[in-house]
Amino acid sequence: MDFSITSKLDKRDYIKVMFLGLYKKPYYIIATIFGLCLLAISILNYFNTINFEVYSPFTDAVLGLFLLLSPLLIVLLAVSQLKSNPSFLSEMTYTFNDVGMSVIGLTFKSEFLWEHIIKQKELGKFLILYHTKKFGNFIDKSKLTPDELVFIKSKIIKK
Repeated sequence: MDFSITSKLDKRDYIKVMFLGLYKKPYYIIATIFGLCLLAISILNYFNTINFEVYSPFTDAVLGLFLLLSPLLIVLLAVSQLKSNPSFLSEMTYTFNDVGMSVIGLTFKSEFLWEHIIKQKELGKFLILYHTKKFGNFIDKSKLTPDELVFIKSKIIKK
């Protein structure tokens, strides 16, 4: 079964997927809750609404803000890396067959055997096929038929 799709990764969609991915991880959820608590306690202490013993309200506020803003910082770094190579934001053609997949972009062509796709993840409207621990291809699921999606998923061997 051979088929191709052409799609373009939108920066806004990429940002949504990044936030979705981060907030699916329990430690980001816990860090956000902890950051909110630290920030709320330091603000309430500052206005003498509560008298909660803390080491330093200013330090707690800075730490709370850092914990709240760390996902945003991660997403901003990822977006800056994405923007550093304009090819990633232009149209790409993905071709799938029994052996693997190929990706043709503005300035590159890559081919991957199914054995080299180490994991798959569905986030929002994308199926992400990872060929390294941190890098993968964003496949727009809305451009695939249900049979094509099942075909791709069946080719990925869980490791």
